[in-house]
Amino acid sequence: MTQATASAPARPALLPYALASALVCSLALAVSASQSRAALFGAAAAAVSALCALPALALGAPHGTNGILAGFVAGFFARMVAVAAGFLLASARGGAALAYASSFFLVYALTQAVEVAFVWSSSRSRRAGA
Repeated sequence: MTQATASAPARPALLPYALASALVCSLALAVSASQSRAALFGAAAAAVSALCALPALALGAPHGTNGILAGFVAGFFARMVAVAAGFLLASARGGAALAYASSFFLVYALTQAVEVAFVWSSSRSRRAGA
């Protein structure tokens, strides 16, 4: 083992978490497609933002607490833009707006749980290596 590899931060495997997030998004898109157009737009907006949020965390995780915080902030901003853009594109009013919001925030909560699990795994591997 060289000095460079010994000092490189340990990275948890991203693939299982990316697959879990993709599965959540795929199921949400499939279910919401049978509900309403607004629900589909909500799930799609949340899926697109999750596509940005997990890689942001993966980039920040090796840099410790500040990197993880930056990753969560980037994910939050991606979701903030996505919820507004999707809502405008869906042109949802009344009950459709509620369907949009419910769909978006359900997918948001589930993908956020996957991201927290990734961070938890990241911190455990870092503690084990220390």
